Amino acid sequence: MLRRVHCGMCADCSATIGLVRVNAMPAAFRWAFAQPERLAFLLRYAEIMNLMAETELIAETPGSLRSAGIRHVILSVVFVLLYQFLNFPRVMLISRLGCTAWYPAVGLSIALMLGLSPWYGFLVCLSDVLSGWLIYRQPIWSWSETVGAVGLAVCYAVAACVLRGPLRIDLRLRRRRDVVRYASVTLAAAAGSTLIGVACLAAERTIRWDEFGRSALTWFLGDAVALLGVAPFFLLHIFPWVRNAIASGPAERQQTSDVIPSSTWANAELLGQALVLLAALWFMFGVSHMYVCLVPIIWIALRQGIGRVVAGLLVLNFGIVLYIYVFAPAEMVNTNVGFFMLVISAAGLIVGSEASERERTSIDLRRQTDYLNCLIQNSPLGILVLDYRGRVEMANIAFEKLSRYEQHELISADVGRLLSLDVRPKEEELDIVPRVFAGEAVRAVVPWRRKDGKVIQVKINAVPLILNGCVQGAYEICQDISEYVEAHSAREKHAESLNQLVKTLQRHTADTKLLNEMRDWLECLETEKEVGPVVAESIPKLFPECISGAMYSFKSMREPAEADVSWGEARIRRPISAPRDCWSLRRGRSHWSEPGTAGVRCSHLGFTNSESLCIPMLAQGSTQGVLHIEFLSSTELLSESDADSLRDSRRRLAISVAGHIATCLSNLRLRETLREQSVRDPLTDLFNRRFMEESLETELRRAKRNEKPVSVLLLDLDHFKRFNDTFGHNAGDSVLRSVADIFRGFFRGGDICCRYGGEEFAIILPESSSQCAEVRANALRSELKRLTLHYKSRTLGSLTFSAGIATFPEHGLTSSALLSAADGCLYESKSSGRDRITVPLDMAIPPAADFSLTRHPAK
Repeated sequence: MLRRVHCGMCADCSATIGLVRVNAMPAAFRWAFAQPERLAFLLRYAEIMNLMAETELIAETPGSLRSAGIRHVILSVVFVLLYQFLNFPRVMLISRLGCTAWYPAVGLSIALMLGLSPWYGFLVCLSDVLSGWLIYRQPIWSWSETVGAVGLAVCYAVAACVLRGPLRIDLRLRRRRDVVRYASVTLAAAAGSTLIGVACLAAERTIRWDEFGRSALTWFLGDAVALLGVAPFFLLHIFPWVRNAIASGPAERQQTSDVIPSSTWANAELLGQALVLLAALWFMFGVSHMYVCLVPIIWIALRQGIGRVVAGLLVLNFGIVLYIYVFAPAEMVNTNVGFFMLVISAAGLIVGSEASERERTSIDLRRQTDYLNCLIQNSPLGILVLDYRGRVEMANIAFEKLSRYEQHELISADVGRLLSLDVRPKEEELDIVPRVFAGEAVRAVVPWRRKDGKVIQVKINAVPLILNGCVQGAYEICQDISEYVEAHSAREKHAESLNQLVKTLQRHTADTKLLNEMRDWLECLETEKEVGPVVAESIPKLFPECISGAMYSFKSMREPAEADVSWGEARIRRPISAPRDCWSLRRGRSHWSEPGTAGVRCSHLGFTNSESLCIPMLAQGSTQGVLHIEFLSSTELLSESDADSLRDSRRRLAISVAGHIATCLSNLRLRETLREQSVRDPLTDLFNRRFMEESLETELRRAKRNEKPVSVLLLDLDHFKRFNDTFGHNAGDSVLRSVADIFRGFFRGGDICCRYGGEEFAIILPESSSQCAEVRANALRSELKRLTLHYKSRTLGSLTFSAGIATFPEHGLTSSALLSAADGCLYESKSSGRDRITVPLDMAIPPAADFSLTRHPAK
């Protein structure tokens, strides 16, 4: 590789340059196009190199592979031709071998290997060999055409591999770090290439060994200017377009460059930068102020960044080279200019990358800020950002809708005081902001009052904003959950009502079971006296809250009702003397008596602190009694609605209980009435003949078991027909009722007095011998004689009767035998003149009689 710097110091150099200028270009084209096989070889070689660089084409289809190969061939041909053009002496300004002002072909080479692939190093090596052979007439087997070309390609290919591989720099050089890495690695590669190239020139004796240092310096400066002033322009503005042009599909294509917004001000600034750049070039060589060129470069770098500063550097370097070519300054000036071109290129790249990095950081920060603002403003949840004082620094639209406050009303406001409830006790307030500023993440649900006065339930998630270990603010997310709270409250109330309903049903089931059990007990009762114990046992089970109670029953509405049974606390139960004493009897329905003197209380209740329930026991259209139950005051333990509900449930159950009790009492009384009607004579209210016969059988069995006598007294009123005929049947009935009254008062409670039929009566005297029976009969006869009968103010006269007596077991062992014996004696008394008592003679006891009886003397 040969480079010349046109210094204008000798005619020989000028002659040589003139010869090259005239003959170099035709010779290059003649070599390539005169023989087709050479051109085919060149194209095939370039295609192979490109296919090695783009190994990803192997996986593509044959059609796309062929198309990509064609594009790589075209790229290779263009590169080779452009490389030859950039190696012309007029472009590089050659003065002698090894001395150049710049070497733009190196910038193109490193841009190709770095921008596309290091495998293009083979194409660079081939292009360098061709330029040395065709343009500078170097032998193919010279040091420069072999070792020099290979060394250049290897150095810059290794640099491209390092930059693309381990360092992975951004090819747009938008970060200062990438520019420093690029400059360091490429300048190191330039140093290696310089040593190899200058050593090859010295080995060929093109230069002397004592000129090695000076030649290496000018060589390195030319490569360095190309690497820092030319290659970045190709990397930023040419090869992104080339990569897209040779890409196989749209997915592999990338944006070619950063878009610089165009405007009138931007165009004016661009024109001003160009004018300042030209003025700087004039000052640089006209007034000898070289570093004035830093002004436009720094201006461009700071304003437009790396993208435009590389173009400015290319224009500046090209202007310097053009000025050197036209005006041919001194060699020392050229060396200083080389250093200046290197320094200003490096400074422009670094400043431009720093400006681009800051601009990119600013754009990223602005984009992130806009993104975060978009997230905050478009969030469906209310978001608050508080400053270090706990004041609102930012609020989104959703929070404005939630609070009904405008943005200007919220900024710098204390939201806790602005939206707090005045009626809320302080002990229930949640100090959210102090807790957050203490470093605690808070999650709470608080009531807030909006601007329109409506109270809403707000769920708050607040976290502290910690910077450098200190809390600098807070971030709150607010959500209106009023509907959720109301729905949750409704669900809780519904669940509570369901639980209450379940409990009510369970209690109703238990009450029904106990009620059925009480009803079963009541149905098994035979007498009215058995009702009280069953009621006293069942009521406390049905009403566990009951503290006391009583059951009153009426024998007659004209008689006072005494408490048949009571339970609970021992109290003196006042009788209900009349229906007016109890409001339930007056109204015919249940009645609650309030505690103490409150409300309307029944007069039969004393002063108590409990509430009482009175239920009339109604059945078959008649009042059987009153059920009285006392409870503790429910208004002191429950709310008014719950107390009313509890009272209503107790009242319904008590009405059912009272109904069952009333039905039982009515049935028992009806049964007793029917029984009485079936065994008693309706006129005299004495037992009838059927009951007498059943009772006689019963007494005989008891007498046999106890070995006691039983006597039967049959008596018949004398001349009773006379009363009927003389005074009428009503008078006769009155006589029979008077006689029955005498019998009930004369005989013992265990004696059974019966109307046997008509004016005949039968009296069963248990445990009475015949002698005792005879004595009692005579005493009765005397009692009747003393009786004076009156009917309608008329005297009916005296009354006598005739009687016959038979005793078990003396006169018979069966009821029929005794009745037959007594009837025989009665018949004998009437035959003997009436008003007498006949006792049969002792009768023999049948052998079958299985009992013994001690006879007692007559009294």
